[in-house]
Amino acid sequence: MEEYKPLTYYKKLYEQMERKFSFKAKSIEEWQRWKDEFRSKLIELINLDYPKSELEPKKVDEKEFQDYVREKVIFRSDKLSLVPAYVLVPKNHKNKLPAVVAMHGHGYGKNDLVGIWEDGSERINPSSRGYHKDFALELVKRGLIVIVPEQAGFGERREEEDAKKGPYQSSCWSLSTWALMLGKTTIGRRVWDAMRAIDYLQTRSDVKEDAIGMMGISGGGTTTLFTSALDERIKATVVSGYLNTFKDSILSIYHCIDNFVPGILKYGEMYDVASLIAPRALLVESGTKDDIFPIESAKYAYEKVKEVYRFLNAEDKIDSDFFEGRHEISGRKSYDFLVKWLHT
Repeated sequence: MEEYKPLTYYKKLYEQMERKFSFKAKSIEEWQRWKDEFRSKLIELINLDYPKSELEPKKVDEKEFQDYVREKVIFRSDKLSLVPAYVLVPKNHKNKLPAVVAMHGHGYGKNDLVGIWEDGSERINPSSRGYHKDFALELVKRGLIVIVPEQAGFGERREEEDAKKGPYQSSCWSLSTWALMLGKTTIGRRVWDAMRAIDYLQTRSDVKEDAIGMMGISGGGTTTLFTSALDERIKATVVSGYLNTFKDSILSIYHCIDNFVPGILKYGEMYDVASLIAPRALLVESGTKDDIFPIESAKYAYEKVKEVYRFLNAEDKIDSDFFEGRHEISGRKSYDFLVKWLHT
């Protein structure tokens, strides 16, 4: 009997609930009010209340490659938290360059975006790349400065007991359960760190401050979507392997606890959050065989966001790449998309 099933009530509630910030604007004034009020509520829901401190950036390593230089930097996110990151800089540039914040998903962290194996050795055979496909390298090869921060809970930013279990063991569980019990969220922590990465980029003499983009896949797509929704310094965004509906992905398929934001469905679905990016440039890519972010729901969510771009007469700034593939970076359109809009 349906009445015996514990989710029956919640599924019916989802169907009947009128989310407060579902997009219904009929004028630019209503859109501006919707955007301001929804952003304010989103900041509250993910809880971005972190004590801002001086960045105190330090370069701790540098390695030269044929076409670019890879720096390792550390900056302070708050008074108690340091973020290690790679910065990839094209060689022989004379002017300030656009920059991209590149966000990794679940795995062994930032190293997987820049061609470094789990054991710290350099990747020689590109064909053996994982689902991230070294996309930070693809971006720097196109003349963009790229910063790759370590997301909280991965790589160097794990608890000691998790690090002992191997490179793929994250600290998402402890990070998220502590956060939720204290009224915070892992998404909020990671969005804050990403915003601080932008703060750092804007201190660099080689970065064009008004030409900053963001790209991420999976858990990096989560951080990319929420950060871009809240931070208008981001001029162009690529969300890979994430845009969907909360109902058909996060709530219907097993996902890491770091994906959850208490109460968010009272206010908006995932496509409503993504719609806050409009009218800035946005490309969505998703594989037809992605088994954790179903393609039909990805297409549905994309069309919902596209309606907002159409309302703002900005359809030229939104695009999609629904490619034949699994949960992985495509790059078929995304790299050129960022180059185009960051140079516009």
